[in-house]
Amino acid sequence: MKKCRHPHVVRLYEVIDDRKNDMVFMVMEYLGGGEVKYANSNGEPLLRVDQTRRIMRDAILGLEYLHHQGIIHRDIKPANLLWTEGHDRVKIADFGTAHFSYAQRLAAAKASGSSTLLETEEDPLLLNDADLAKRAGTPAFLAPEIVWEHTKVAEGATPPPRPPVTKSIDILGFRRDVVLLIIRQYTVSS
Repeated sequence: MKKCRHPHVVRLYEVIDDRKNDMVFMVMEYLGGGEVKYANSNGEPLLRVDQTRRIMRDAILGLEYLHHQGIIHRDIKPANLLWTEGHDRVKIADFGTAHFSYAQRLAAAKASGSSTLLETEEDPLLLNDADLAKRAGTPAFLAPEIVWEHTKVAEGATPPPRPPVTKSIDILGFRRDVVLLIIRQYTVSS
């Protein structure tokens, strides 16, 4: 994350690992505009159409960059989209549940024709994304792949396999944000 530089991703300056108190501190870029709010306390919309477009565009560009870097945010929701001081740009924030997927970074490099990662041995340990299937993030915004539990099956039958957990979980979170922006109310209780 410290190497990430993108106009729509909050910048991480430093990570401090306090082993004595079993805590990790992240020093990040300050964004004075606060979180994106879709409605006031009375449920009335706060955003104009041009602001809604800006938010969606900025979030898409930030997610595209993160996914190309192999970073899966895992908690895309309204509170993790922050305005810059002048409300001219939105950045993706809060990487506490993010996951670096070497396998997805490698796939992105291959898709873009980059050979920098291709020289690295495809180590099975690096390519293991099992941690992605663990529950992490805000419960109301979790993707179906994360909360999936197979239904009862007949004795002796094999349950269906768990759907793979990929960057699509961020796309689902973003889709919910788009719905919130367009209809300006929560579609899931948080």
